[in-house]
Amino acid sequence: MTPLITDIIRECHRLRSHIHHLQQEIDRGPRVLKSRQEELEQERRAYEGHLETIKRLKLKQREDEGSLKQTEARLARLEEQLLSITSAKEYQAKLSEIAQAKEKKSALEDAILATIMELEEKTAATAEVEKRWAQAQADYTVFQREAEERYARLQQDLQLSQQELNRWEEQIPEDLRERYDKLVRAMGPDAFAAVKHRYCQGCHTQISEQTILELRSGIFHRCFNCGRMLYYAEDA
Repeated sequence: MTPLITDIIRECHRLRSHIHHLQQEIDRGPRVLKSRQEELEQERRAYEGHLETIKRLKLKQREDEGSLKQTEARLARLEEQLLSITSAKEYQAKLSEIAQAKEKKSALEDAILATIMELEEKTAATAEVEKRWAQAQADYTVFQREAEERYARLQQDLQLSQQELNRWEEQIPEDLRERYDKLVRAMGPDAFAAVKHRYCQGCHTQISEQTILELRSGIFHRCFNCGRMLYYAEDA
């Protein structure tokens, strides 16, 4: 038994809306994946940046400790030289050099201490940073697997829904098919509208009682206001 045209329109609307939603979800997938990849990349940079900071601090500590040893050796030489100076002018100049060396030594000691404190803080945080990076990788792996599974389900649903839509559209009478195809090409899923509570659900225009009766009996109608193909939906 051939279904009423209004029943066909109802099913075509349902299926085309569903297919449209499925395609949107499929198209959104690559954007979501890219966003998650960017988040993973941020976590990777944070992890590697943390390790690089520790490496840089260790290098700075070694360099400053080397400079400190050189400064201490120079200071010792200056103080030794001070003992053999007899000229007052040379003596004052040497005292000035010693003062500068001591100032540099103090600055290096402060810098080394600050580096050691920062290095201890960064080293203590390494375990948490590593844990966060490992968790980010694990989360991404799970997301990627679930995304692939979801994509496969969406594609299967899309294929089955398209096949079902084709079966329904094959039942559209020949005298309506050209108008149907034209409206669908122009409006997609919005080419249809249910009539509920006596109103077109597409544009909220009131539909006459006579049109509603004809829709219920299977006569094809379009909304006189928005042009959508109508079908009757039971009032809630």
